[in-house]
Amino acid sequence: MFVGVTAVVVLHMAVSSGQVPGATPAAQLGVPASWTHPRTPWGDPDLEGIWSSGYVDTAMERPTKYEGREFMTEEEVAAERTRIREGGDHSVGGTKSTQPREGDTGAYNTIFSGRGRDVIRTKRTSFVIDPPDGQIPYKPETAERARQERKNTRTGVLSNILEDNERGGDGPEDRPNDRCRGFALPHQFGNAEAGGAFHRIVQSPGLVSIYYEYGPHGGAFRTVPLNGRPHLPSGVRQWLGSSVGRWEGQTLVVDTVNFTNQTNYYGAGENLHLLERFTRVGPDLILYHATIEDPTTFTRPWTLEVPLSLNDGKANQIFETPCHEGNYSLTGILAGSRARERAGVKQK
Repeated sequence: MFVGVTAVVVLHMAVSSGQVPGATPAAQLGVPASWTHPRTPWGDPDLEGIWSSGYVDTAMERPTKYEGREFMTEEEVAAERTRIREGGDHSVGGTKSTQPREGDTGAYNTIFSGRGRDVIRTKRTSFVIDPPDGQIPYKPETAERARQERKNTRTGVLSNILEDNERGGDGPEDRPNDRCRGFALPHQFGNAEAGGAFHRIVQSPGLVSIYYEYGPHGGAFRTVPLNGRPHLPSGVRQWLGSSVGRWEGQTLVVDTVNFTNQTNYYGAGENLHLLERFTRVGPDLILYHATIEDPTTFTRPWTLEVPLSLNDGKANQIFETPCHEGNYSLTGILAGSRARERAGVKQK
């Protein structure tokens, strides 16, 4: 009985302190032992500031070359940085890549290409930390469709409206890479959609607000109540879902449901249950964990980890992100698709 009680106490301590299975230890991140968690004037853990993942080149799922390993060695980190630098063009100090990229006409320099520019701060081999193998636990019947949907969008973002990949879309809504549909949860990291992934967190008693900068796609404001209110009724569906929050030790936990039938995050749809954890683990570092649950798509919940670094608040380098609505080239794109159809040419 004593052993059982002890196990429960240890488990409670882990949950209340915001620990996540497989999370990167703070000691490994070089956090000073003398550092203590800052507090707001009303006593909550202080998460305020402008935070960013950086423009990292990290795979969501662990690549085969890192199989069985959560972290890169120092030699691999150096090699990755060399590869990233050499893949850029002369405008950022590298040489123009000769590797063909789908949809790339060669008319844009690296600043528009959507390539990551650094190694993730944790030196992890993938964003997925649970399951331990770094792979998304798809159901057998959903895996191929989800991977094909991701393959057919240049940015890696899924779209469940690409029902017929050979047609190239009947209208603007069928062109997720060219149509500004705005920010969606969870945030995309490590691809052209995310950019530097800047977030501004602002706190007040009983409330946390987050502004997401989202490049040319349109940013978003999100307000999370911490007063114990329930989720909205299940029939009320919202683009960013229905979020409620609470504190577990030093961690802000945000629970979100009620997504729409347009939701598609690596195959998770309107049944997505998103559990996010924001834990400040150092003077300039938040470890962000998002647990994705959708029993219609996955065999089990899975978790990703992203380190968010504090940016200079006085520089205030976070901007409104108006999207490119009214993109005149979209008319030409759709006209080209119709012309190819008339000529009997299949879309690639």
